[in-house]
Amino acid sequence: MAWLSLQFRVPGADVDVLSDALFSVGALSVDVTDADEGSQKERAIYLEPGEDILLSWGYNSIIGLFDRHACASQIVSALTDLVHPLKLPEPVERLVDDQDWVRLTQQQFEPIQITQRLQISPSWSAVKGESEINIILDPGLAFGTGSHPTTQLCLQWLDCYLVPEQTVIDYGCGSGILAIAAKKFGAGDVVAVDIDEDALESAQYNARRNKVTLEVISAIDNLNAKADIVVANILPSPLAVLAPLLAQLVKPGGQIVLSGILVNQGSDLVDLYGQWFEMSTFKVMDEWVCLQGSKLNS
Repeated sequence: MAWLSLQFRVPGADVDVLSDALFSVGALSVDVTDADEGSQKERAIYLEPGEDILLSWGYNSIIGLFDRHACASQIVSALTDLVHPLKLPEPVERLVDDQDWVRLTQQQFEPIQITQRLQISPSWSAVKGESEINIILDPGLAFGTGSHPTTQLCLQWLDCYLVPEQTVIDYGCGSGILAIAAKKFGAGDVVAVDIDEDALESAQYNARRNKVTLEVISAIDNLNAKADIVVANILPSPLAVLAPLLAQLVKPGGQIVLSGILVNQGSDLVDLYGQWFEMSTFKVMDEWVCLQGSKLNS
């Protein structure tokens, strides 16, 4: 089965109006992407908690998918009336063959070699190589598949510095990938903390699948534990707000690992956490930095 695709290039201010109009004239789905993706004009969007959600870029490619027997000229005519007084650009029309979308999606997620001894693999992909540790993790509702630089940086830090039997708190655990890796690297007690119920369920499920035991706790509950290592791969704003709490969770002489931070955002967090830790940069990957700190004697 094939589908009729109509693709429009419009500025960000017109996205909502055109998207609603496409659905009004019978679109089965509407897809919005950065029209400049892959070019020097491409612009990534990074949002902090509490900021308004942005669903558009400077220029956008909006694709409406229709039944293959729909009449493109009639659709465009109806859209022109609905979006008036906006000027509707001429669409690119094509037929899209039906495909195995599940398989295509799965092909985007291949095993990822994080370090010499650690690999992250989706369940449908055969394990490649001879890694000592292989974590099975499928993409889902919670952040953390191993593909993002911020996650990889934390995993590399754990591989470098975690000493067997050290205790670990993964604050903002998402899928649980960092907590699971810590257990695989030989950690003692590992606590996975998140405020999102979906993340907590995901972490528990992934822990069982990888045959490790985690203590999974909601961030709204009282967390009395202290750990040798606290790792937090979240965003600069919550890292700033949570600084006193995260510092309190680290045992004397312990380590803190902070990620989810763009390079140009790192210095403020180094200054803030410098109240409790001797801070430094572990590594930079792409535009992301991972910070590390050793707790000061107090």
